[in-house]
Amino acid sequence: MTDLDAKANLHRYLREAREALLGKLDGLSEYDVRRPLVPTGTNLLGLVKHVAFGGRRLFR
Repeated sequence: MTDLDAKANLHRYLREAREALLGKLDGLSEYDVRRPLVPTGTNLLGLVKHVAFGGRRLFR
């Protein structure tokens, strides 16, 4: 596997994971996206922001 193949595979994996995450959020109300789900206060919107930040940082 070449470096280009590995990079293309990583891009594809991340794109599919992002699409799956957004698909699970589709149709939820703003309240459901923002409400804390665990004692630490983590919510689905925070998870989306985390994924977006990680993707931007990874491909600088």
